Formats: sequence, C-alpha cells, structure tokens
Amino acid sequence: MKTPSVLATIALGLAVGAGASLFAQGHQHPTTGVHRHPAAAKMTNPVKADATSIAAGRVLYDKNCAGCHGATGKGDGSMGEELNPKPPDLTDADWKHGSTDGEMFLVIRDGARNTGMKPYSKKLTTHQIWDVVNYVRSIGPAKSH
Repeated sequence: MKTPSVLATIALGLAVGAGASLFAQGHQHPTTGVHRHPAAAKMTNPVKADATSIAAGRVLYDKNCAGCHGATGKGDGSMGEELNPKPPDLTDADWKHGSTDGEMFLVIRDGARNTGMKPYSKKLTTHQIWDVVNYVRSIGPAKSH
C-alpha cells in the first residue's frame, strides 16, 4: 500500500512530466489579458507551507527572484526596471498568470511568455520551486481556489 506522500510524489511527477503541455493549454482572456492554466490550477502543492519551507523559499526567492520582483515582492527590483512588461507585484491580488499554487509553480518552472520571466526548471528542483511558491504565498494575496 502506498502512503499519501508517495502518491502525491507520483502525481506531481506525472504533472511535472506534462509541464510543456500544461503551459501550452493556458488560456488568455481577450480583454483582461489574464492567463489561466486549468490543468496547472488543479495541481496540489505537495510541500507543506510550514516555517521550514517558507524560510527555504525566502532564501531561494532572495537569490533568484528579488532582482526583478524586489526584496518585498512589489515588482520593484533593479533588474526589472528595464523589462517590458514590468515584473508584477506579487503582494497584490492582480495576477496575470493565475494565482493557484499550481499556476504559480508552472510560471516559476516554465517561465511566462511575452515577459522577462525565464524558466527556473534547470536552476531549482521541484521541491525548491514549491518552497518558493510557499514563500510567495506568505507575502502575497490570500490563496485562490
């Protein structure tokens, strides 16, 4: 009998393996420009958002994300000044690429088209990406379902 954590890992592996197709299946609203990724939105975060994960996510965020998104996630990092569009404010409720944990994971892993957001799949492990999601969730808007 498989434990719930083993099953979650298997499910995550299948979802990660389907990553390219998840990103390709995204939909952009014609007037708001908001992207939704229905398959990614259904992904469940397998990493508990506890103090350990959030602290690890903050270290990773500071190293990999703060340059563009800013130290507090307001989108005001020095490297983001030259980007068009500007990096988003991760602390507000206006998320153009989806606000579920799965959609956040997908954007970090695969990047976001037509933005300066590059993929981090080669720099961060799957677990590290979930730690970043947990950290961003801790500074950002309430969880969206």
